[in-house]
Amino acid sequence: MEGISLLLRRGLLIVLSLASGLAAAEPVRQVFLVQNSGWMEPFYLDPASPFKPLVIQLAAAAAGSSEVVIGGFNQADAQHPSPDWKFRGPGTHAKLAESVNNLALARKASGAYADTDFKEALMAAITTGLEGREGIVWIITNNKNSPNNSGETQAKNREFYDLLHKEAVISRIAAFPQKMPVKGTNYEANGLMIYALAYGAKAGVALEQVLAQPALATLLNDDRVRLKPLTEAAVRFIPTGVKDTPDVSAELAGDQQTVILNVKVDGSAKTAVLLGKFENQFNPYQIHDAKIDMRLDMPGEALQSSISLDRLTDLEPGARSPELAISLQLPPLPSQWSSEVLFSSGYSRAGAIEVRLSEQQLRISQQFVARMNELFPGDALPDVFVPSNEAGASATRLPIELRISYPLGPVLLLFGLFVLLLAGLLLAKALIAGKKSFTVIVEGLAQNYPLKPFSSASVYDAQQNKVATLKRGLFGAKLENKSPDIAVRLK
Repeated sequence: MEGISLLLRRGLLIVLSLASGLAAAEPVRQVFLVQNSGWMEPFYLDPASPFKPLVIQLAAAAAGSSEVVIGGFNQADAQHPSPDWKFRGPGTHAKLAESVNNLALARKASGAYADTDFKEALMAAITTGLEGREGIVWIITNNKNSPNNSGETQAKNREFYDLLHKEAVISRIAAFPQKMPVKGTNYEANGLMIYALAYGAKAGVALEQVLAQPALATLLNDDRVRLKPLTEAAVRFIPTGVKDTPDVSAELAGDQQTVILNVKVDGSAKTAVLLGKFENQFNPYQIHDAKIDMRLDMPGEALQSSISLDRLTDLEPGARSPELAISLQLPPLPSQWSSEVLFSSGYSRAGAIEVRLSEQQLRISQQFVARMNELFPGDALPDVFVPSNEAGASATRLPIELRISYPLGPVLLLFGLFVLLLAGLLLAKALIAGKKSFTVIVEGLAQNYPLKPFSSASVYDAQQNKVATLKRGLFGAKLENKSPDIAVRLK
């Protein structure tokens, strides 16, 4: 175990030493280890076995156009390597299927079927398949880890799983039990297990994105088991309503994680009492007992929150707790007339409800034990899924969005006033900018004077003597300084 632990840490140093720009640009590589030791005989020899088609579809769906590496693994000896790498290239390449179909059961020099060594295969996947970089390692296996033909498969599996749980560089592990009845010459099997391991923090995020693909969920019957981490995202909150708060309603966003609070406000601070249930996300683990603490995290605000339930007990995977109430002191919201909301009917604020489970005790679900006994009869397989001692606490961040709406009346009134003001300004502009013609009669002869508002013009008689001044205001014009000896008037 020390050897592989040192390898994992050295691999991580290689990851950290890569140029950050190059690492960010490269997609996460995926390696598929397909077991081909003697224990896998029925999966290879049964003419009706769906094993290889499943591997082909899985690799293509998970990798897409990104690079994938595929190899058969057992236990290496002087006669053959393990893993035996069969394909390296994009998941869309036609040779991927050809390479998987060419996989065959491996034999030792004696002619007997090869044994199985999980640790050896994982080490090679990291050093050769991933070339020491972050990535995802898939293991398709019947779960029998038997190096040197050891009959202590349960102990060997437990040793391997302890290693995976304790090594921080293995950031995430998912498993998919698959029912697959097959029969070979010497053995029969009811199913196999598919593991997905994230090597490195970035790979952990990438693995979640890969597993979220609908095509992958359909292929694997949407039956994911989470083995790691067991220190985060223990529960999700399912809102069922809001208590005695007519101005607040609650719903789940399309991601089925974000809680949306729709709030109608009057400008004052208020408390919303959100009703709902916690759902256990730790499949296949029952939350046997855990103490609950929570707080509302809204950036820039120091807010109070409380919860009516102080412990979770015997909550099965996927099951929901009794209804509980979360009291959230909402932040003082901007006035209807503030610049933030003046020309809209509302705005939103994002934050999170942080739920922490302490004194956390997890137990493997008996339903999962029963299913594993059905898929792997005679094996003590479920024992290897006993959670790590480090899973004594977990933190869950539940996104919350406040959607604040204001009454439309003031906005419509303001809009109407704005329209009236704009119309007045446009009218004034038209009046000021336009010229109007005025007619002045001088000794019986008419003269036209086009004037802009607040402008003036001199009026002359036939002999070009100035006899008056014509001045225009905003709405009309008048004659000033008229000569007393000349007949002049404004028509």
